Amino acid sequence: MKDYLSLITLVFSSFCFSYGQGAKIYDQSNSDIVSDNLLSVAIDDKGNKWIGTSGFGLLKFDGKKFISFNGKNSGIKGRYVSPVFKDSRGNIWASFSEPGDVLGKYDGNGWTVYTAKDLNVDEISVISICEDTQGAIYVGGSGGVFVFQNEAWSRLSLPDSSTIVRSMDIDNTGALAIGHNNGLLIRKNEQWQVFTKENSELRLGTVRGVKFKANGELLVGYGGGFGDGGFSVISDGKWTHYNKTNSGISDHMVRDIEFDGIHYWMATNNGLIKLDGTDILAVFFREGMYQNVILDIAIENGTVWVATNFGLIEYKP
Repeated sequence: MKDYLSLITLVFSSFCFSYGQGAKIYDQSNSDIVSDNLLSVAIDDKGNKWIGTSGFGLLKFDGKKFISFNGKNSGIKGRYVSPVFKDSRGNIWASFSEPGDVLGKYDGNGWTVYTAKDLNVDEISVISICEDTQGAIYVGGSGGVFVFQNEAWSRLSLPDSSTIVRSMDIDNTGALAIGHNNGLLIRKNEQWQVFTKENSELRLGTVRGVKFKANGELLVGYGGGFGDGGFSVISDGKWTHYNKTNSGISDHMVRDIEFDGIHYWMATNNGLIKLDGTDILAVFFREGMYQNVILDIAIENGTVWVATNFGLIEYKP
């Protein structure tokens, strides 16, 4: 990979573009991975990478080999797997579809499968999973938000029951942020705040990524857009917006936001975004237009694991 680096200072932020030095791509040309078309990634307490694919079920990567979980060797029959989530107890949660739509939980020994009947819905739709400080699991999708606590499911009452959830995050105070197809919801002290393009500074109606910072600020990633999109930072009611016009972000689609303990990383349709304060680094792994679509991110001791449609990336910045 060629080494290309430039640094430009703007009013709102400084930024640079880089081809990812220290990156290794696992694909079908150099590993036993069954598909390069990946959707999601999570890391368990033993360092195994759990990877959802588009059409080939769930994979576990132990650093040497890829093991497939599918209808032939497990109770999980869905070929499409996303999202994948590791909870505080070490369980791996994964949403499977085609055939059927089910939610699976792997405890290290076996799978527990939850169906639409278990959640008392017509069909399961899972797009985002998160966990609160009490260990309750929140599952969001086109059916709203469901909460798994004390081995029982309940449905969270939202301001609009038709909300299609795209992303969720919960901070250490219990505040819940929900990005959805028509805006942003924030619940604090059991009270909902409803943000739309009409009543707030949201740049787009579709919110695909949300992440609370330790200082209480909220990062909001948008679902694309030609003239705007990107992401916003909400701090004490003040909004700061970052798009391709006023900053060095590489794309207006921001679908996943993760924290490595120092920096925030964002998945876009054109590479990674690394946010350090107001400094932005756009990281690419291949040359060419539409060659750096990032679907999901997981962090392991400073290493960034990236699920893409061209393989699994191990990136040590």
